[in-house]
Amino acid sequence: MKSKIIMGVVIFVLSLATMSALYAWYSASHNPPVSQIEYIKVPEIKETIKIKKVEVPGPERIITIEKEVVVEKLKLPDWVKTDANKQVIATAEIAPYEGKTNAAAILDTKTGASEIIAKQVPLSLFGLENKKEIGVHVGYSTDEWEMRSTVFGRWSFARIGNVHLGIYGEANSRGEGIGQLEINYRF
Repeated sequence: MKSKIIMGVVIFVLSLATMSALYAWYSASHNPPVSQIEYIKVPEIKETIKIKKVEVPGPERIITIEKEVVVEKLKLPDWVKTDANKQVIATAEIAPYEGKTNAAAILDTKTGASEIIAKQVPLSLFGLENKKEIGVHVGYSTDEWEMRSTVFGRWSFARIGNVHLGIYGEANSRGEGIGQLEINYRF
């Protein structure tokens, strides 16, 4: 009976890990990457794509950020720098977040000033993730006061609320190794 339960848990975890790996592969191959090297055009928020675009009366003038300075300071791409029709009307720095952050540029048609507003989309209760970590621990043991090292690897593949499910493995300088199912709560 006990071995059937263990086998069921192992099959469930392996199935969940396989689904997570397939989901991560599919997402990576179908979503445009966010570049850390250069600015890219980002996709619109899905819910707003099909909303009809309408014309509204605009201000006599629009307040922009001095283009030459902002292009230099933010290292904006050439397609912004060289196109006289493209102006920077607002900037924003959005804090890192595990989920998505929706942003919208708002134009005050009376004053001509613009601002960007943003809202972090709450994470769903359940999520497939693909977070990998590998590393080394080095230090002294207290039992024999000798130098020891441990090589470890971790793969988190599922999340339920703030509880993350994954696999952890390590091998140390004494020749010992261990593989474990990992469940942790992140604050």
